[in-house]
Amino acid sequence: MRIHQQKRLFHRPEDLLDMVIDVENYPKFINFISSVRILKRETPSPNVEALTVDVAVQYKFISETFRSLATADRENLRIQIIKAGHGGAVRNLNNTWMFHPLSDGSTQLDFSLDVALKAAPLQFLIRRKIDGAATSIMNAFERRAGQICEPTGDMSQDLRVV
Repeated sequence: MRIHQQKRLFHRPEDLLDMVIDVENYPKFINFISSVRILKRETPSPNVEALTVDVAVQYKFISETFRSLATADRENLRIQIIKAGHGGAVRNLNNTWMFHPLSDGSTQLDFSLDVALKAAPLQFLIRRKIDGAATSIMNAFERRAGQICEPTGDMSQDLRVV
């Protein structure tokens, strides 16, 4: 299942990247993430941070914990999240957040998600809900940004990536 969304956010790209890589706070604003545990934190280079994370997800009758590797590339304003390990219901996970700076200081967010589950019945159930779930996640991040990031940009202008 593949999702791709773009959205203009009235916050600096660097602030948004910091917010998205702050995975420990996800349970505070994403209602189906019940806990996050960072297993390993590395800085392979001055502008790159890599986290190995266990995320516990609970949605209706589904309760699952899966391991992922999140890599924040501050120089290129990009976060890549992939599944790590072999356990759990998730077969493949590839999630990319790209934060494109706009000429007024705001951000064009480019979000993509490609996920596959191991069990065909779950895959079928999720397929019908994935667009709504992705929109819900994006809205949760946008609300969170409004709470913790300084606003910037001109809402009256249609801008291009610089």
